[in-house]
Amino acid sequence: MIYVYLFEAKSIQKFLFNSGKLKDVISASERLDRLIDTSKNSILAQVLHSARLESDLFDANMANQPGLIRFLRCKGGAFYAYCEQPEPLQKLRSLWTLTVSQLFPSLTVTDALEQAETLIQAMDKGHKALAASRNAPQLSFPIAPAIAERYSRTGNASVPLGDLAKRATHAQESQDDSLDFETEKHRQAYQSFDLRDAAALQDRFTPESHIGEIYYPIDFEKEFDFDGSKESLIKSKREAIKDMALIHIDGNGLGLLLMALKTELSADDVDNYRNGFRTFSEALNVATEKAAKQSTQELLETIKPETRDNKGRFTLPMRPVVLGGDDVTLFCRADLALQYSRTFCKHFKLESEQALKPLFEHFLPKSTDLLPYITASGGVLFHKASHPFMQSHHLVEALCDQAKTLTKSIYGTGKVGPAALAMYRVSNATQLSFGEITETSSVHHRVEMGMQSYFVEEEAEEQTHKRNFGLLGKLCALSMEKDAPVSIAKWRQMATHIALDDMEEAKRIYHRCIEQCKNEQAKAQLSELLKRFVPEESTQKSTAPWCWTVEKENQYGEQESAQQTFINDLLIFAHYQPAKTVNLPDCRENI
Repeated sequence: MIYVYLFEAKSIQKFLFNSGKLKDVISASERLDRLIDTSKNSILAQVLHSARLESDLFDANMANQPGLIRFLRCKGGAFYAYCEQPEPLQKLRSLWTLTVSQLFPSLTVTDALEQAETLIQAMDKGHKALAASRNAPQLSFPIAPAIAERYSRTGNASVPLGDLAKRATHAQESQDDSLDFETEKHRQAYQSFDLRDAAALQDRFTPESHIGEIYYPIDFEKEFDFDGSKESLIKSKREAIKDMALIHIDGNGLGLLLMALKTELSADDVDNYRNGFRTFSEALNVATEKAAKQSTQELLETIKPETRDNKGRFTLPMRPVVLGGDDVTLFCRADLALQYSRTFCKHFKLESEQALKPLFEHFLPKSTDLLPYITASGGVLFHKASHPFMQSHHLVEALCDQAKTLTKSIYGTGKVGPAALAMYRVSNATQLSFGEITETSSVHHRVEMGMQSYFVEEEAEEQTHKRNFGLLGKLCALSMEKDAPVSIAKWRQMATHIALDDMEEAKRIYHRCIEQCKNEQAKAQLSELLKRFVPEESTQKSTAPWCWTVEKENQYGEQESAQQTFINDLLIFAHYQPAKTVNLPDCRENI
């Protein structure tokens, strides 16, 4: 008989951004990063040590013995463990759930303890129990009676500030002599871990050669370099471009690999089954971390910071938030966000191929139908620095889902699709869903002003007719040339007229620009680029080459025709070009 214990943390983004303050986001991400890991400093390791339980947490090749807890996964806010005896797992579950409820009272978690004749059967039962556990009500302590004081930011019961939490609270926040239980623990960790100057999580984003040299800002108002070229901009312009981006990227194709492992690995060989899944878990973490470090290195080379503080460190305009499994979340200066995201997706594909080689060689040698790598897709949400975080995280997750939909459009669900990113810009705080926002602000008189999601690369033959950032970049570069057939300013005028339900005037502006342009080569190049934007499934009925008609499903499940264009995407892409590579005052006028 095999016994399994499965644990997963859920709704992590909501947990991180709950209080809406950056220091709490930083502290929450650092605390979660230390929750489950194979290091001796992780909370999981300390619980195992306190319970005097033997495990292979630090050594996957440890020889089997009675009562030994063996891990199949122990990264990214989740762990799966099994044992041939029930008592060790029962003891682990009791102490672990007590610890998590005390240290992370508002974190949504699921767990399951199951048994079966084989490990595969036990895991299947465990996953079904996890799904059922997600729907079970979860108590959050301390429980607040009706007369209890509540913390205004979260609505949870207030508790007095401890000494460590008081030291982490700025003078301007002194009117709050109490916080909710979770936020108070964030402030304690912020102070005791010295997160102002260092953190283990941010080192996972930092190239090895620059650990200790890079400082990630914690105060977006005072420490964040928004424009990168202060000497060239007057104060009003600098204030106008205080934009930043929230980036959230997630892996594609994990389900395919997991299903292949379940199919290929023998149910009778327990050790091989365990090693296969653990190899996959660790390889995924390695690929994500290496891709993040290489992306940070390229961002560093792009901005070339020269000024250092009194500790010899230079500041990068980004702030890591999450790195776990295949999941990455961070804040970044707006004009560098697309570059960082695209670089990460490209490196993740390469690093995953290297990290997964042992998996394919030793555990999946017969899976020739699988690609030797996985990809990542994500969302980039542009907003003002003062935009509330709580209104951002659900939007960027929706963008990530939209990018994944584009990824799956190539091969469906039977093969890993190419990396994609979705981008959007919000100008005001809102509680609306992403679909409601785009319906009200990006759809004008049955014309969708943008497609939002684009492929990161255009390598595969299957993508040559599809939209990608290379195509959008070429159109942007052409529109910024001095003798461009249609300049960025003209595209902006066209967008304005479409919003005013004057499609004919928008078409007139375009045709007038083409007539006045004397550069025949540029006009031919523009015509070719516009043809590549039109999807194959489009029924082109518009007289404008920059607008096409597609059949889409409405909210009632009915098919209806809608016109679509890329103009909003082009304007966002042009507006957020890296500050040092374009003429800022011209590119960012009229914002």
